[in-house]
Amino acid sequence: MLRCSIARLSLVLVLLGTTSLTDVRAAEPAAGSVAERLAKTRTDLKSDDVAIRRAAIGSLVHSDLSTMMAAEMQAMLTDRDGDVRAVAATATGNLGIAALPAIPQLTKQLKSDPQKEARETAARALGRIGKAAPKDRSMVEPLTVAAKEDADPVTRVVALGALAMIDVALADQILALRKFLHHDEALVRMKASHALGMIGLPAKAAAPEIVKVLELETDHHRLGYVARALGNTGDPTSLDALYAALKKETDAGAQGEIRGAINRLGGKLPK
Repeated sequence: MLRCSIARLSLVLVLLGTTSLTDVRAAEPAAGSVAERLAKTRTDLKSDDVAIRRAAIGSLVHSDLSTMMAAEMQAMLTDRDGDVRAVAATATGNLGIAALPAIPQLTKQLKSDPQKEARETAARALGRIGKAAPKDRSMVEPLTVAAKEDADPVTRVVALGALAMIDVALADQILALRKFLHHDEALVRMKASHALGMIGLPAKAAAPEIVKVLELETDHHRLGYVARALGNTGDPTSLDALYAALKKETDAGAQGEIRGAINRLGGKLPK
């Protein structure tokens, strides 16, 4: 039961755009030697039980085993389960330059995977690999196409963020991302805010629009990411909106993100 819960929470965090699984992994203590854990994870990745495969690939998103299992993680990009493929892309992208051999498969996943979440995470992974290996530009063309043509607006937003991450026409990516701040779907608005926050100070002009996203947001987790984006874009005029959000917020995680944003903008934290 715990493995199934961790696998599903891993996927949720991946799709929200955060790959920090520290708290999640702490709930499942690592047991055995490195060799024993490697053997068990390799066995689990080949299991016929999809829940076991999801838990195994989720455990590799942030793990001391990841660099030793690059080939196995790449192989999971072709898994028959879309959730596994989605998390495998995140785990692979986190390897940075060590994931260069995975670019062809990630590109294929971005172009044609029937599951939109798998395309989204492939786009993000290609951006991370491109940032780590700036001389390799093979991901620019597929990301550019996805940013314009993918049927899923979240994937388009993530592709734009990936292009910004590898410094492709940064001003153009910022302009395109700002349009998504006005999208009808709250998830799309959050993803656009998050991408602009990752760009940071060059996206400062978007802060008033991100404030509007913050004011409209009703989900605790998404609100936390939007608040973080405001802190990262660096416009102190966002402080009033952050103070107002903090006064209303009841979720501890979201409160922490809002406080962090206030602190980064030089505001005074209420006691």
